[in-house]
Amino acid sequence: MTHQEELEQLLIMEREQDIVPFLQKLSQEERTKLKPALSKLVTFYTEIVPIANNSWHTRITSRQSAMLTIATFVCYDKKAFQATSFHFTLFRENLLEKIVSWYVPDWFNEWMQEMAEKEILPGNVKYTALMELHAGGFLTLTAPLITSRLPAAIFVNEGKGTHYSPDVLLQYPETMSEHFWYLFEYPSNIHFSDRWQNVANKKSITEEPNWKGLILRYTSDGTINRMRVLAECLNTANRGFNKLLTGWFLDLLISLKPTQEELLQLQPQLLLALDSPQSKAVTTALSYLKILSAEKKFDHQSFFDHLPQVIAMDKKSMLVTTIQILEKAGKQHPEIKQRACIELCQAFLSKEEDTQAKAAKLILQWGDKTSAVLKEQLGQYSSSMLTSTRNSLQDFMDSDMQIDTIAAEVITEQLPLIGEHNRIGTEDLVFFASQAFENNAPHHIDLLPAMLLSAQGTITTDLLLQLEPAFQRAAVVFKRPPGTAGLLDVTMSLFFLNYGKCMADTNADYTARLNEVKQSQHWWRMRHELPELADWKTSRTENGIYIPHRKLLVLALDKIKRGDTLPLLSTPTHQPAWIDPVILVQRLQQYQQQQAAPDILDLQVAISRCALQDTSEALTLVKQLPEDEYKRLLLFLLDAEALPQGPFTLEAAWMQVGLVKAPETIYDAFAGFSYNRLPREILTGCFKWETAKKPYKAYGRYNPETRDYDRYWAEETVMEITFPEAEILNGPSPLLQEYLNGVGKYMSVSITDVARILLLVPHHPDVFLARIMASCQRSSGYYEVQETGMVMQGIQMLHELDIPVSDMMYLFVALSILHGDKTVRNYSAEYWNSRISGRISSQRLGQTIGLQQRVAWAPMKRLTDLLSANMQISRQHNEAMEVLLTACLECFEETPVKDLKKLLEVYNEVLALNGSNISSPVIAQLLATWQGNATLKKTAKQLQQLVTKE
Repeated sequence: MTHQEELEQLLIMEREQDIVPFLQKLSQEERTKLKPALSKLVTFYTEIVPIANNSWHTRITSRQSAMLTIATFVCYDKKAFQATSFHFTLFRENLLEKIVSWYVPDWFNEWMQEMAEKEILPGNVKYTALMELHAGGFLTLTAPLITSRLPAAIFVNEGKGTHYSPDVLLQYPETMSEHFWYLFEYPSNIHFSDRWQNVANKKSITEEPNWKGLILRYTSDGTINRMRVLAECLNTANRGFNKLLTGWFLDLLISLKPTQEELLQLQPQLLLALDSPQSKAVTTALSYLKILSAEKKFDHQSFFDHLPQVIAMDKKSMLVTTIQILEKAGKQHPEIKQRACIELCQAFLSKEEDTQAKAAKLILQWGDKTSAVLKEQLGQYSSSMLTSTRNSLQDFMDSDMQIDTIAAEVITEQLPLIGEHNRIGTEDLVFFASQAFENNAPHHIDLLPAMLLSAQGTITTDLLLQLEPAFQRAAVVFKRPPGTAGLLDVTMSLFFLNYGKCMADTNADYTARLNEVKQSQHWWRMRHELPELADWKTSRTENGIYIPHRKLLVLALDKIKRGDTLPLLSTPTHQPAWIDPVILVQRLQQYQQQQAAPDILDLQVAISRCALQDTSEALTLVKQLPEDEYKRLLLFLLDAEALPQGPFTLEAAWMQVGLVKAPETIYDAFAGFSYNRLPREILTGCFKWETAKKPYKAYGRYNPETRDYDRYWAEETVMEITFPEAEILNGPSPLLQEYLNGVGKYMSVSITDVARILLLVPHHPDVFLARIMASCQRSSGYYEVQETGMVMQGIQMLHELDIPVSDMMYLFVALSILHGDKTVRNYSAEYWNSRISGRISSQRLGQTIGLQQRVAWAPMKRLTDLLSANMQISRQHNEAMEVLLTACLECFEETPVKDLKKLLEVYNEVLALNGSNISSPVIAQLLATWQGNATLKKTAKQLQQLVTKE
C-alpha cells in the first residue's frame, strides 16, 4: 500500500489517533512527495456538496478536519498551509501539542510573528500557549505577540462560561516584570476588557473583574509600581493609539486618584500630554495641572511652551481651564503676568463669547497699556475679536487697529449660462472614448453617442483598432464596475460594446482582425455574453429615473445601425449640460429638411436643456423656418411673451416647454392634454413639506421569550415631503418629469449618477432634489457615505448651474447647511456666499433654516459654527447674515431649543458689526420671554437693549 493509499484509508476510517504515527514514520522527502496527493484530498473533503433537505455542506467531518490540519501543517510549506483554512483549526483541541514534541517547521516562528503583526492571529492561541512554545524554543516572544494575547489572559473559558482568573499573571516571572508594560507601549485591545461583563464568578470577588480592577489591587499591594503606572498612562497620550485605547488609559489614571505629591512628580508627563492630538488627553492633563498651578513648584515656564498647541485646539473647556491655570499661577508667580497676557491673545481666535470675555478680563487685570509688544499682539488678533471684546480692550489697542478695514462687498461675477468660458470643445474620438469611462464630466454620457453618430462614414478598421483600449475599458466597467462607477457608467459601457459588435457586423476586415486576438479577457471573446442594449435594464426592477439615459443611448445605437446621420437634439453644447438655442434650431432644421420626426424624449431633453438667457439670434433663425408645428413650438420656447399656438400633435414637447418657461403657469391651450391627469406637483416639483416631531416605534431590549425586540413609542424630528399618488409612465410619451418621479418606494441612485440625472432638467431640478431630500435628508442623522455623496453631488451641481433659486432649492440648501458632513456644510455656505448680491434671498433661506431649527432638526452647533466662520467676509455678507438670522429667529417659539444661546450670541455679534437695532416685533416678544430662562437671560437682556423703541 502506498503512502497516498494509506492516508486515504486513514481519512475514510476517521482514524484520528493514527495520523501522527503515520506522519512520524515518513521522512521529510516522503512528506514532500505526499503534498500533491494531500492537496487533492483537501480539495475533495472541503468541497461544498448538496446533502439532505436541499442544504449544502462540505464532505469533511470534525475528525477528518483535525487529521488534515495535522497533515498539511507537517507536509506543506508556509505559503501553502496559510492558503488553507486549517491554520485556524491548528490551535483547537490541543492539535499543536500533538505535533510540536516531534516536529515544528522552520517557518513556524516567522508565520506566527506575521499573523501577530497583521492582527490575524486566531483567537484560540492563548497567552499560556505562547509561553509554552517559547519555553520549548519554538517561538520568539515579541511585543505584538504578547499584546495580542495578554489582555484576554485573565479570562478563562470553561464549561459554564467565562471566569475572571488573574492568577495566570503570576505564573511566569516575565509576565509582570516585562510583558505587562508592553500594554502601555504597544497597541492592544485591553480597552475592551471593561466590556467583558458576562463573568461567572464576578460576585465572588471584591474588585472589578477586569484589568482596571486588577491594576488597582496590584498597585495598592505593591505588586505593580504605582508611580510607573501613573507615568505610563500619561505617556500613552503621545504613542499614536486610537481614541478608545488612549481614553481607557486616561480613565485608569483617573481611577488611581493620583495625590498632589504624585502629580508634582508627574509634571513632565502632564506637560507632554498637552501636545497630544487627542482632546481627552489634553483635557485630563489640564485638569491635573490646574490642581498644581497654585504650587510654588508648578513649572509655569514649560506650561507656556506647550500653551500654543492647547489654544490652537479651540475647545471651550480647554481654553477656560487654561485661563484658570494662568490666573492661579499668576498669584503665586507675578512675573508671568505679562507673558500670560501675550499668550492669551491666541484665545481670541475662538468665536465663543464667554471664552473671549474671560481672556479679555485677565488682560484687563494684568496687562500693561504701554506695552508695545502687547499692543502688537492684540492687533494681530483684532479682526477675530468679537465686538464686545474689542470694545473692552480698546485702551490696549492703537487707534488705527480699531478702524474697520472689512471690505464693503465681495463681488462674485455671474457668468452667462453659455459662452466661451463653458463651451464644450470638439475632441479627438480615440482620445475622448478612452476618457469617457473615467467619470471626468457628467456630459460625457451625452457626448460619446453624439460623436459616434457624427463619425459615420469616417470609421475605418484602423480607427476601430485604435479604439481597442476604450472597448477594453468598457468591458471591465460592464463586467466588474469599479467603486466609482454608477449604473449609467455600466449602461454607457454596454452601449459602446454593442457599438463595437455593430461595427464588426458591417466590417469583415475588422471582424477578421478581432478574431486574431489571443487575449482571453479581450472584449471580443465575451461578445456572445453581451445583452442587446434595447433589451437590457440597469436592474431587474429598473427605476424610471434611469430610463431616459438608456433610451437616448438606444436611440443613438439604432440611428447608427440604420445609417441615420441626423444628430441627437439633446447633446449639450456648453457645460455642464446647456444647449445653445441657435444650435437647437439648426438641429431641428436638419430634421425638417429631411422630413424626419425627432424622437419625442430626445426633443424633451433638448427643450429642458436649452439656455434661454439670450434667444434673439435663435428667434431670427426660427422665423426663417417653414411653417409647421416645430416652428410654433420653438417660437413658444424662445419668445418669453409667446403663448402656445395649436394644433398640437407633440403634446409632450409643448408641455415640456411650458414647464421650462413657467412651471407654475397653467396654459388654457393645454387643457385637453392627457398630462393634466397628473398632480401639478409631480410636474413642477413644488411638493409640500413639513419638519416636525413624529412618533415612531423604537427598538428596546431583546426579549428571549418572544424571540424578538420589545418595541416602544418614541419621537424623532424629521423633515417629510408629501408626494401625491399618481399613475406615471403609463402613457405613450411620458414626460421627462414622470421618469424623475419613478424612483420606487426607496430611491436607489449611484452617487456618480446624481449629477447626470439632475442635468436632464437643469432649469428646474426641483423634482429630483425633492427625491434626494426625501431619501437622504429626512433626518439630520442621515450622513452615511451614500447619502452624503448624493447630497454633495446635488449641492455641487447647483453651485455650477447658477440658476434662480426655487422653493425646493431653498429647502435643499437649508438642509445642506445643517448637514452632518462638514464638507457639505462648507459647500452650502459657499453657495450662499457667492449669491448674496441679489441672486439669493437671505430672508427666505433664513426662514427655511428657522423652520428646521425651531424643532431642533439638527444640532444648533452646526449652524452657529458655520455662521461664525463666515462672519466678516465683507459688510455685504454681514448685512445678509443679519437678514438671514432675523428671519430664522422669527420662526422660533417661546420654548427655547437646545443651544439657542449660541445662536443669539452670533446674532448679537452680527448686529454689533452692522451697528443695527432689532426692529422685528416677533423677535422683541421672544426676547422678553427668553429673558426668563436662566441660560438665555444674559444674552437675551443684551439683545433687548437693541430693540427699537416704538
